[in-house]
Amino acid sequence: MVAEEKKLDSLSPLPHFRHTAFLIAVLMTCLLSGKLTWSGNLSTSSDGVSGRFISATHVQPLSKETTTSLVQPSKENGENHAPIQKEAELRRVKAPLADEDRMMREAVQTLDRESAVRWLSGFISSKPWNCSVREQNNWIEAILYAVERNQLPTCKEILGLVATLISIESGFHADPHAADPSRPGSMEGLMKRAELKLIEEYGPLMSIPPMPEYYAAYKEKYWPQLLACQTESEVEGVARQLADELKKDAEKFPSVVRSVVDQKISRLANVVRSKGSMQLKLLRAKPAMRNRGDEFTDEELTEYMYTLNGGVDVGVAALKPMFIQYAVRYAQKGVLSWLFFVGMDYHYGPFSSRNMMEQVRIRDLSGEKIAIDGSFLNHDDEGNPDNQDSDTLLAATKALPYISKQAIFKAFLLEREPHYIYTDVHLAIAQAHREKFGETPFAVIGEIGVGESAEIKFGTTFTTRLYLNKLDRYLNFTPWDN
Repeated sequence: MVAEEKKLDSLSPLPHFRHTAFLIAVLMTCLLSGKLTWSGNLSTSSDGVSGRFISATHVQPLSKETTTSLVQPSKENGENHAPIQKEAELRRVKAPLADEDRMMREAVQTLDRESAVRWLSGFISSKPWNCSVREQNNWIEAILYAVERNQLPTCKEILGLVATLISIESGFHADPHAADPSRPGSMEGLMKRAELKLIEEYGPLMSIPPMPEYYAAYKEKYWPQLLACQTESEVEGVARQLADELKKDAEKFPSVVRSVVDQKISRLANVVRSKGSMQLKLLRAKPAMRNRGDEFTDEELTEYMYTLNGGVDVGVAALKPMFIQYAVRYAQKGVLSWLFFVGMDYHYGPFSSRNMMEQVRIRDLSGEKIAIDGSFLNHDDEGNPDNQDSDTLLAATKALPYISKQAIFKAFLLEREPHYIYTDVHLAIAQAHREKFGETPFAVIGEIGVGESAEIKFGTTFTTRLYLNKLDRYLNFTPWDN
């Protein structure tokens, strides 16, 4: 996965679709809308870029052991107590985050504001970033505002990475295109794939009278509206209108259909899961804002994320914890490969690269073949850790028989936080693995296969290596030494 590695040219470039496919697919059941969370123009690159500054020699592929799985969440007495337990564990673990912040600032290449503007303006309108020259100053100001608002140092590392992520995720659009305008008819093809998948999986449910008539009426009304949508916010507007109508009509549906609609209706109103110029999900945006001391309703935060400043601000807030922790472990003059970890974690989920390495340790110690996917626990529909035992939890319990499963579970509740590496459980895993197998890197980039949702969205399946290839291209083109 280093820069010189051959790109995956066997896969054709994928269209710049967002999450519109599932709007039709959830007209009745609302079941598929929650699966599509990938964003950005995920295309292969054939530019044979050599790695001048980005040398990812410590990055190891883990594709042999990597799988993805969806497990239905279980709850006790209808309630999920994990979020409360997580807050208690966060208060208990003494993580030296202030020390991490200080060490990060000592390791990065800081600039004064004038130099930062000059540096960014020197490349973000060129390939591969392609920021509009007319809008360049506005985007530079938005990036600087976000970095300053989130109390990060104005440094090349964060400025270059944020500019790269904006370009990859939205092509410098505050309200991104719903579909690539250069591909006429591609939106319709995507919607047809979603409809076929819906009928394949839920045909019996949809065949119950009077559902066929309702489906035909909804399709006649909303299909043309979706095809006319130019941006994500327009798609969300149609989705909210549809959700309101569906909620009223659900009173007339058979009970088995009505119960599903009642359960999933909020997903339909929020069908564009990743929003704004940095394509962040509300499930990640809300805690990032809350941790900073800002409270938003879902509607307020959605509106803010579709503004130029807001989309970048929220994205940087979510990026900050990974940026700090990986900088502390890896940043040094002339070595910028750690930015791959930050960028991939923005794509995978917080601290996925760090957690994949932990799963390798747990796998080695337990002898169990667990998924190396960066997620220790199962999660419910709201993204909260679930009480059901995960394979990683069971393997860790086997690897550490002297630590209770409940103690390991509580530590794993911090899997998406910088605090996890300061828990007794992590320290025990690291020590046991070191004694038996030797030293390991802090983080590793694995490869996760993207199946059903990608097939509906793009008409094919692929792996997240494509995202790494894009990062590889952008980060190698960045003029770090200018």
